[in-house]
Amino acid sequence: MKTTKSVFVASCFIAISLLSGCAASVKSGGTETLAIPESAKHNLVVKFQGNSKVQQNEDWPRLKQEWSEALHNEATRAGYSLAEAQALSPADKDGVGIKINVTNFRYLTPGARYGAGVMVGNAWVNSSADYSDLKSGRLIGTRTYDTSSSAWEGVMSAMTKEQVEAIAQQIISDIKSAKAR
Repeated sequence: MKTTKSVFVASCFIAISLLSGCAASVKSGGTETLAIPESAKHNLVVKFQGNSKVQQNEDWPRLKQEWSEALHNEATRAGYSLAEAQALSPADKDGVGIKINVTNFRYLTPGARYGAGVMVGNAWVNSSADYSDLKSGRLIGTRTYDTSSSAWEGVMSAMTKEQVEAIAQQIISDIKSAKAR
């Protein structure tokens, strides 16, 4: 009886381990301290750009859309407004321009991971964000945001959508924690 219970507990532990994936973690870097006035934090404007390789990727529009939605959700949670723009140009009111530069990514959907498991490989995003003052256009600072998942984490490992959500959360956190000048 005790052996059956131990086998059951061990089986449950293994099943939970296989089904639970790791949350997306973001490697962020930047040397300068971001200095953003409180009044500017409430008006965020984002622009996405990618190199030619990124722009030729058929998943580029989907990546931008999911990232934009994730940033909008995080900004709203923080009490900020966020708009997407085709170009960041000087504005009449205080705000922060966020130019997201994507240098490489591999998009994976949950369906691909569930259907083919480890065979589909890893998902990753390599990017940076240039923060600028919307009034003057002056560069405030730059941060890198890279994330990846491993197929070996199981079928629940972080796919691209979870990765851009984690990056969006980090971007808004960096803005929130920026000291006023």
